[in-house]
Amino acid sequence: MLRRTLLCVVLGLLRAQPFPCPTACKCVFRDAAQCSGGHVARISALGLPSNLTHILLFRMGRGALQNHSFVGMTVLQRLILSDSHISAIAPGTFNDLIKLKTLRLSRNKIPHLPGALLDEMVLLEQLFLDHNALRGIDQNMFQKLGNLRELFLNQNELDFLPANLFSNLGNLKLLDLSGNNLTHLPRGLLGAQAKLEKLLLHANRLVSLDAGLLRSLGALAELQLHRNHIRSIAPGAFDRLRSLSALTLSSNRLEFLPSALFLHSHNVTLLTLFENPLEELPEVLFGAMAGLQELWLNGTQLSTLPSAAFRNLSSLRTLGVTQSPRLSALPPGAFLGLGELRALSLQANGLPPRCAGPGERTGLPLRALPESDLQCPDPRGPPPHPAADSSWEAPDNPALVPSSPEPWAWAQRVATGNRQDHSLFWGFYVLLLATQAIITGIIVFTMIKIGWLFRKVIRERALG
Repeated sequence: MLRRTLLCVVLGLLRAQPFPCPTACKCVFRDAAQCSGGHVARISALGLPSNLTHILLFRMGRGALQNHSFVGMTVLQRLILSDSHISAIAPGTFNDLIKLKTLRLSRNKIPHLPGALLDEMVLLEQLFLDHNALRGIDQNMFQKLGNLRELFLNQNELDFLPANLFSNLGNLKLLDLSGNNLTHLPRGLLGAQAKLEKLLLHANRLVSLDAGLLRSLGALAELQLHRNHIRSIAPGAFDRLRSLSALTLSSNRLEFLPSALFLHSHNVTLLTLFENPLEELPEVLFGAMAGLQELWLNGTQLSTLPSAAFRNLSSLRTLGVTQSPRLSALPPGAFLGLGELRALSLQANGLPPRCAGPGERTGLPLRALPESDLQCPDPRGPPPHPAADSSWEAPDNPALVPSSPEPWAWAQRVATGNRQDHSLFWGFYVLLLATQAIITGIIVFTMIKIGWLFRKVIRERALG
């Protein structure tokens, strides 16, 4: 038993030692390698050990990924190949990566993906195909990826998606399709995504939203539809989205909204409708949105504002309204009941922006003002326009990958030139080695002591 324990300790010490790092790479973490330069077609020539668990390759020269690029790497868990120029990918390139959990092929200008490319990656949880040149995707591309949690297809040239493309992705929680050329989404495309929490469809060319498209997304919390060409939204389009908390419909072509569109949107806290040619608002449009905290209506063509439009928004904290020539005045009592309102942005035609609020909060949107002074102190205008906020765009940097102490998370920061201080890590690493050495010394001393005792007992018995 003692010998077995000692053997385990020795093996642990051996595993803790860094493996021989290829000359063209950096190996800061055990079982992890970071390489740049070279050519995509000659990855196998780098001499990467087959027992690596994390690999980062970036800024590689233009070329095609070969079938032997990652041969034998059956324990690899994270593969990041980004900021290169991959002209093509051989169908069997990833066949040996049976334990891969994260595959990132971002910013490579990949024009096409073979249909069976991902079939062996049954454990894959994150797939990044963003910022490429994909025009289409084989309908069977994701059929074997039942464990996939996050899929990024943003910033490509997709103009059509097969209806059954995501049919086997029942565990998907995040889907990013933003920055493409999609004009419509086929019925049934999102039929299996009962666990989906975040859907990004902004910056496409969608022209309408059908009632049945989002029917199965009961867990959806965030839906981004801004910067499309949406002219109409079918009544009931959001009825099944009982978990929805953030909805962006800004910068579209909406002229009319069904009065019951948000009838079941009780949990929505953020709604943006700015920069739409809306000419009127149904009086009961926001009636069921008691939890709404932030509402933006800037840049619309409203000619009237219903006196009871905001009557039930008791949780509203920020309201943005543009007073255009068509909306010359606000109706009396328009803001009654907004007890939580903290910022009200009113832009009058040809006049400086004014701040107002209910009761004693009049003039307190940005900083404390005397009640008699309704003029905003900031000559630059109302609070920053939401469209200028970078948070409206799906991030296309490595921050998309959840924060993690694993080597692959560090590797992505290195790829963008943001290298962090690892002194604390190395301190723990040295402490671990010292602890293992002490334990080994104790075990060796104990074994020597036991051996000496056995020898003494045997000698005494021989003399007796």
